[in-house]
Amino acid sequence: MLTGVLFIGAGIFLVANGGVTFLSVAFVVGVMFVIAGIVECLSYNSYRGDNVEKSWILNDGLTTFVLGVLILLNKISADAVVPMILGLWVLITGIRNFVHAWEDIEYRGSMFCDQLIVGLLNIIFGLYVFFDSEIFNLASITMIGLCVIVQGINILHVGATIIIIKPKFIKTKEEMLEAAAAKFEEAHANAKEAIKAAKEAQAELKTVERTPEELLDLALAPKPGTEEDENGKENENKL
Repeated sequence: MLTGVLFIGAGIFLVANGGVTFLSVAFVVGVMFVIAGIVECLSYNSYRGDNVEKSWILNDGLTTFVLGVLILLNKISADAVVPMILGLWVLITGIRNFVHAWEDIEYRGSMFCDQLIVGLLNIIFGLYVFFDSEIFNLASITMIGLCVIVQGINILHVGATIIIIKPKFIKTKEEMLEAAAAKFEEAHANAKEAIKAAKEAQAELKTVERTPEELLDLALAPKPGTEEDENGKENENKL
């Protein structure tokens, strides 16, 4: 979350100093990207989402780290190229957030709303970078600052979904009780699902036991005409 705040602050600084060249701030931006990438890669294991989403978080962290290294090595330095690369980076992150939110549209919890808003924000700004010359024609450093701000919001959102796990020896009694209660609720829910599945299987077993064998044979037998159709298809295939 501190990394996200750092990105937002740096983006605001870049927007406020739109007259400077990227080379004059490239070192600071590169170091910031490297730090953000390392932090995101190290913290993805504590992400509250599923395994697929966690892998996306890792990919995002690696991408941020690689971009930072390339900036530090002056491999990305042209004022006209940097906004396009960062815009594509923001756009891909937005698409990932939007798709994941769309997959959880049936539940519509807090995570759904957060990811949908952040995803749409990233997509809008990512696309705007490619059409800026036809709209407002902002300075390159301003566009870079906007991309950094939007990505900072995304990093801040990822940080807000991190699960903080304290070692047992520094946990208070209330925290231990809360953790034990959460485990009990999860186990209770799993037990309910298991009991429901067992009852359904038991009911199916009793139904099969009570049904006469001839009726079971009729139920399992192919419908009239089906066997002929299958034989006809086999003959056609042979021909």
